[in-house]
Amino acid sequence: MTPQELIDTIFLSDKRERFLLLLLEGPTDIKKVKEHLNVTSSSILPQIKKLREKGLVFKDDEGIYDLTTTGRLIVENLSPLACMLDVFDSKEYYWDTRDMEAIPRHLVENIGQLGEVEVIEPDLDHMYDLQLQLHSNMLKSNYIKCLISFFHPDYVEFFNSLSSAGKNLELIFTGSVMERILAESPSDIQKLIEQENVDIRLFRENDYIPSLIIGDDFTYFCFFNKSHMYDHRDIISFTEGSIDWGTQLFVYCRDLSVPVSSEMLSEIINGSE
Repeated sequence: MTPQELIDTIFLSDKRERFLLLLLEGPTDIKKVKEHLNVTSSSILPQIKKLREKGLVFKDDEGIYDLTTTGRLIVENLSPLACMLDVFDSKEYYWDTRDMEAIPRHLVENIGQLGEVEVIEPDLDHMYDLQLQLHSNMLKSNYIKCLISFFHPDYVEFFNSLSSAGKNLELIFTGSVMERILAESPSDIQKLIEQENVDIRLFRENDYIPSLIIGDDFTYFCFFNKSHMYDHRDIISFTEGSIDWGTQLFVYCRDLSVPVSSEMLSEIINGSE
């Protein structure tokens, strides 16, 4: 089988691709295949037949499907590519314009971890509002991690309301955002930092790191475009992989950040008056 035949066999059918990835988790029968992939026998069996003919899948005497040795080696190596294609599928217009320079290289190479993402583009009438999907999912979360690299006038007030509602918050602000907050709402940030369930840190390494919000079961990203502008086009994902990828980026920035204490904030505020 030529490389092109291999690619066509796996990726030109969503059912074949999903079936192969399912078998990576272990052998299974047709009943579980239909339940897991939400397919009928008439739709999936012809696809399985093609995979068997190519030597990627076999069926034992008890009707259990599994990957052949060759099939497993191939699918294990193609699995990251399949995940990458899920991220970029029909969203090239978004990713082609994003600035990825501030993100650690190993995370860029593993961006397929995000899985299926939804691009959110607000209409002009709500361009500067907190996005509804972000707002509602943060309200449903108990522990929230935020990396904030662009200023929004409602952020600090909203964080205060989340803190008052008992949410645990880890907040990292870039230097430029912190300067803006101190200039426009010093009392609100002072109130926020005094809360026991809030940890605030300052990240001065790069102002163009993407904004990132991680909740209990979602991840929300605000990437700058290649002109270092925030154009209000964001992505949200509800996969475990996206939470893991986002957490790695958050921890990377947290390790390069300094804690902001109430005393430090008071000194900064008083020094600027």
